Amino acid sequence: MSEGIIIALIGAIASVLSSAALVNWRIKKLEEKVDKHNGYSDTISHMQTDIALIQKDISYIREMVEK
Repeated sequence: MSEGIIIALIGAIASVLSSAALVNWRIKKLEEKVDKHNGYSDTISHMQTDIALIQKDISYIREMVEK
């Protein structure tokens, strides 16, 4: 093989490897964002439950005050 072809192959391989590394890094970052989002979803669910309980408590207190 001539030097030009060898250099071109080395450049192509280096380009593919660096591109793959970048894609893997970006996928990892997206997965971290999804995990963070899922954590918020759980937190919101707990907050909704807490709000429902607080609303019941407020209703009970109002009834007691009105009597």
